[in-house]
Amino acid sequence: TANMISFITYYLAHNPDVKMKMYEEIDRRFQGDITRWVTEDDLRSLKYCEAIIKEVARVFPIFHAFGRVIDKPEEVAGYQWPAGSYFRINADAVHGNKNHWKDADKFNPDRWMDEEFEPEKYSFVMFGGGPRLCPGRKLAMIELVGLMALIFRKYE
Repeated sequence: TANMISFITYYLAHNPDVKMKMYEEIDRRFQGDITRWVTEDDLRSLKYCEAIIKEVARVFPIFHAFGRVIDKPEEVAGYQWPAGSYFRINADAVHGNKNHWKDADKFNPDRWMDEEFEPEKYSFVMFGGGPRLCPGRKLAMIELVGLMALIFRKYE
């Protein structure tokens, strides 16, 4: 989360229109109160902040690659692989795949605001995927949205 909040700050600094929309959402929620505790309802309502987090993770993932070992023979990409084969998944390539992402090279948190939008299976691996999905993913999102609310309602 420490690295991610740095990346978020970087992308906000380079995308003033996104930053202004985020400030508007935070101001609507907190009504200028910079001392009130952040509640669970606040965290749930800051959808644009969550969209920013997801888009930053898509464009600039915290981990650029991760590995997986198959425990039984599998066919992958048209090839037969024996049990014990090691695969390295390139998160940058997955998140930038033009077959799965419209305007893949563009930083666009608004893509996450459409309630109908759901990335294709395994095309967004912010927290991994499948049976090894990160068990701390919800805590990480709570921390990040909470940090954004605490920091950006006080500082520009």
